[in-house]
Amino acid sequence: MADNPDRRFVVVLGAARSGTSMLRDLIAAHPQIAAIPFDVNHIWRIGNDRRPNDAFAPGTATPAVARRIRDRLTGIARRNAGASWPQVRFVVEKTVGNALRPDFVEAVLPDALYVRITRDPRRVIASTIDAWKAPPDTGHLRRKLRLFGPADLGYMGWYALNALSGRFGHKRGLHMWGARYPGIRTDLETESLETVCARQWLSSVRTIDRFFADLPPERGISVNYEALVGGPEALRRIWSFLGVDDDALAARVFSERVRASGNRQSALPEAIEGDTRRAVEALIAEYGYG
Repeated sequence: MADNPDRRFVVVLGAARSGTSMLRDLIAAHPQIAAIPFDVNHIWRIGNDRRPNDAFAPGTATPAVARRIRDRLTGIARRNAGASWPQVRFVVEKTVGNALRPDFVEAVLPDALYVRITRDPRRVIASTIDAWKAPPDTGHLRRKLRLFGPADLGYMGWYALNALSGRFGHKRGLHMWGARYPGIRTDLETESLETVCARQWLSSVRTIDRFFADLPPERGISVNYEALVGGPEALRRIWSFLGVDDDALAARVFSERVRASGNRQSALPEAIEGDTRRAVEALIAEYGYG
């Protein structure tokens, strides 16, 4: 970010439907933090737009590709921040596809900080199934386009094609939703939607776990959804990690903005079977949701 060399990105990592959007918005409620308020997978796919999945190798982040991505991200953050941009110390970004390519993200944003969120996978998978079946959200698209520049207009065509091909293809609502793990296109033809959603979750959390295992502790912090909606302490801890402590503001933001949804326990769908089911059940226990 050339206008302020000390301004840093904060990247939220988590499986889709884990509370990543809420986490991004809560972090950005601090006056020194701006948000890229939408997923921008089309920007992260610059230089890799022909690849069939979201799991990019870090070597594909050439200097030119990395610079283009950084410039586009910064442009959206600046437009969103408006007049408050000069006081912004951090830009928080959340795109669910990044769960499959954190090493690529690291190559693009080598000084970024990371916030990881986890949630009971039974709730995540149930919510993901609902998201696949939901009709296209044109209001969400219109809100996105208000912040996008001319270079982003091609996204609208992709969105329309994705919606139409989903509606007239497998009838699930969207042709493709969420993180595109390697093999997802084949799985959509041969596996149940429930299994695809479980594999989206598995591929995301396994990749994030491996990345965090090697990440220096001063560059990453973890939180779970249940703590985030349980009180302001989780937000206080994240802001403290970033060095922008404000206990009173954290309490006010929590009381005004946090509305827990879908936090009841849910069983895994019976359609998830075999190795996929066993892998999810093992991580349910490992993450303490048993």
